[in-house]
Amino acid sequence: MAIQELPLVIQTSYAELLDQLRLATASDFPEGSTFRKRTISGKDYWYVQEPTTPQGRPPERYLGVDTPERRTAIDSAMSAKAHADTRKAIRRSLSGAGLPEPDGLTGAVIEALADAGVFRLRGVIVGTIAFQTYAGLLGVKLPSVAIRTGDLDLAQDYGVSVALNDTLGVSLIDVLKSVDPGFAPVPSLASPNIAATYARPGGYRVDVLTTNRGADRDAPVNLPSLRSDALPLRFLDFLLRDTVEAAMLTRFGALVNVPSPERYAVHKLIVSTMRKDTGESAVKSDKDIIQAGLLIEALVAKRRQDDLAAALHEAAARGSAWQERLRQGTVRLGDEPREIVQALMGTG
Repeated sequence: MAIQELPLVIQTSYAELLDQLRLATASDFPEGSTFRKRTISGKDYWYVQEPTTPQGRPPERYLGVDTPERRTAIDSAMSAKAHADTRKAIRRSLSGAGLPEPDGLTGAVIEALADAGVFRLRGVIVGTIAFQTYAGLLGVKLPSVAIRTGDLDLAQDYGVSVALNDTLGVSLIDVLKSVDPGFAPVPSLASPNIAATYARPGGYRVDVLTTNRGADRDAPVNLPSLRSDALPLRFLDFLLRDTVEAAMLTRFGALVNVPSPERYAVHKLIVSTMRKDTGESAVKSDKDIIQAGLLIEALVAKRRQDDLAAALHEAAARGSAWQERLRQGTVRLGDEPREIVQALMGTG
């Protein structure tokens, strides 16, 4: 299908909402807070030290990777604040223009996660909820068939969680219960005291995922910074590398982390081959291919084929198993996205 670009005024409004959310995130500090940049393993990261209170001096908190956008927001943090009403008006105009927005429950969960610091701690929204954000990020229209979902997938790189030396103020289940007291842990097969899924009556689920680069394992592992267990998944490290910030169209808008669209597309090609051929698994596999194909076409339409090519070649360089899954997934694409991938990979 031909990819349709969003009107320029809508693309500009989305960029403005993203900037306002970054400003609001960096501005949400007491007067007298100081910001520090630290270099760790060749990358620069920002931290904030809030002023001493009657209860003592708060610990220094991690803010995120150094980017031009974050530096701009930090520079403005103590002199300007984004107004919630302004963000709400922008969000309403974007929604009216057809940009995807989460359902009410998902939006409330995402706002609670953001307020608790999940995305500050490099939590990442993955799955179809993340896919919804690519319409705004890429400035294109996405068909509704590709963005329907009933669950939320939250991921964090295991190494990041261990290395951050910072945690949520309350456990992840407590964050979810603040939205709906009906949320409860779903005990894993490994132990009744371990849970990587939280569900509420009616079947809505929040699944917590993490990276697994060693031997395959079914037992969840603990993510200390998110104060939750998580299910380790192969191939997830590829998806979580070089994430991007996106504006989620919740009530006032929420700044979240999502995979880059090119990595999302390549990852969907791979995981589509891991599902069964029947039932719900087959439906999910078809959806994987639809989403991958749409993003492949959108990236080319927005002249980002170099980004897509880099992601494809990185995946292929990881070995024959990755190459075979890429080949199998590519074969199932529609004619245009399949020809694009084959041309970029030199396999046409």
